[in-house]
Amino acid sequence: MNKILISILGLSAMMLASCSLLKNETTVVSAGDQTTQTTSSKSTKQTTASKKKTKKNKKSSEKPLMPQVAAGQEEKQHYAVEISDKILNGEWTIAEVNGAKVTGEENRPYINFSVAEKRFYGSNGCNILNGDFVVKGTDLTFENVISTQKACHEAPFEYEINYTIGQVKSYMIDRIGNEYYLSLFDANKVQTMILRKHNMDYLNGAWQVMTIENVSCDGDGIQMVIDIPELKLHGNSGCNIVNGQLLIDPDKENSIQFHQLISTLKACPNQSLETSFFVALEKVESAKKGEDDTVLMYDKNGVIVLVLKRIQQ
Repeated sequence: MNKILISILGLSAMMLASCSLLKNETTVVSAGDQTTQTTSSKSTKQTTASKKKTKKNKKSSEKPLMPQVAAGQEEKQHYAVEISDKILNGEWTIAEVNGAKVTGEENRPYINFSVAEKRFYGSNGCNILNGDFVVKGTDLTFENVISTQKACHEAPFEYEINYTIGQVKSYMIDRIGNEYYLSLFDANKVQTMILRKHNMDYLNGAWQVMTIENVSCDGDGIQMVIDIPELKLHGNSGCNIVNGQLLIDPDKENSIQFHQLISTLKACPNQSLETSFFVALEKVESAKKGEDDTVLMYDKNGVIVLVLKRIQQ
């Protein structure tokens, strides 16, 4: 009996020990779970914070950046120009076709818009083009285009220009510095042609020559009439009449040159001054507006060779 009781008590003790072990094991597992959960929670917080940081960085990287303008370069930035008939009207030199730069002074391709007539004419570097154009807002199309059929061996952009004109559907005008740039786009909004318009129209009109090579000649009657649309010069050296042609290099800013100068041959009392005037005209490479309605004309080295003052009509 006592042996049986001892056995029962021993079995009970073993069962209680097992329960205690199971309880401790459960506690450990539970603690492990808690640790895991804590770690997981911490990891979740870190992951969430990382996502927020990534999202913030992504948002920051997607933010459009303002162009950084270097000091003294403000005039070179692009400016959107409100489209107007006055700006579109006139001659535009073709500067780029389908990403290829067009260069050269002779037989340079161009398009001249006559807004009043809704007509255009121009050159593809070889043949003359003309036709109609239709503008509605920013939409632009060329219609009824015809061309001469001369065969040319030195007109690398002839085909590209002819094809591109037929694909134009819209346009945009920008100003960079004082120059205007006309971008033409096809139906897919792909830029197919860029044209450039010079800024020398302010030279139109009659001018009194004030100085030649830094020597005053005010009062000597030396005058010039500059005709930018016709690219012609008419003048008076104070003694003889002078005529000539103007050349505006489409690849250079503020470009103006006088060439093919001819004059009458009357003997003049101040022959040296007249000669200085003709030599200065041939030296001119560029021009800029001065103060008080004057114009400064420079040679290729940037030295002022002529100062003009507008004659008020």
